[in-house]
Amino acid sequence: MPNPQAQSVPEVNYRTGVDDDLGIEVLDLALFRARQPHYSINPFRPHRVRYFCLLYIRKGQGQHWIEGKRYRYRAGSVLIIQPQQSHAFDPKDQPEGEMINVTPALFSSCSVNTRDSHFVLLHRSLSGSPVLHLPERLNQSSRALLHELKQAGSDSQGDAALAQVLFYAWMIKLARFSGQEEDDDGRPVARFERFLQLVESHYESVREVSQYADWMHTNYKTLNLLCKRCSGRTAKQLIDWRVVEASRRKLALEGKTVQQTAAELSFDDPHVFNKYFKRLTDETPSAFKRRGGVA
Repeated sequence: MPNPQAQSVPEVNYRTGVDDDLGIEVLDLALFRARQPHYSINPFRPHRVRYFCLLYIRKGQGQHWIEGKRYRYRAGSVLIIQPQQSHAFDPKDQPEGEMINVTPALFSSCSVNTRDSHFVLLHRSLSGSPVLHLPERLNQSSRALLHELKQAGSDSQGDAALAQVLFYAWMIKLARFSGQEEDDDGRPVARFERFLQLVESHYESVREVSQYADWMHTNYKTLNLLCKRCSGRTAKQLIDWRVVEASRRKLALEGKTVQQTAAELSFDDPHVFNKYFKRLTDETPSAFKRRGGVA
């Protein structure tokens, strides 16, 4: 398959045939291929998704195109395609497995409503490593969870609570494995992951990019270039993303007040925290809390 050129890449919105409010769809890859003539886009040409798309490979091997780059997969692989990323299937490959489509709101809610962060998993997939090759034990667990997840969302009602809990459980397992997995060949990805781990360890007290640059024995500009190269985001955007995720979790899951949350995240003044949160989310912490903590 020649490298697909991402010119005039169509965008695909999240939509399911069951219950859009569920926020998650599990689709058998064989069924997906069978439905291909009915789609408005060609899945074998680059198309940009506006939701999270995870591909779990139960059987087979092949290659998948993400942002114009080819990534190989095999049985037991998980491919992570993020919102606004383009991807394309290879028409020569016929893998068995599932496509899991998840709205950004549900993925964000997943991070808010569990005590485990998916920060490293999420941004690791942007660092040139969007494929996880699962060990056998995690592969078996993934099969079982996805089977239950598919059943939870298959009826006309759709058990949203159960589907979301199952998805949360799978994300936690993947995140923990991703944090332990070794890269095959070092390079910038290893340094980027070092930055992500530093953010994970210090975001509650340190938001200055210059401090992270010092810890990594580099400078602000070089660290920013590294983050842009690996994730398309600046170092400050990645730090802010993690702080906001933690803010939402404290407000929604832990029941903290705005003042408590501000203090625990090292904001000297709750008004400064209010402005910070609103600038990044378009709503105040109080408004988020009043809505029940749904991101």
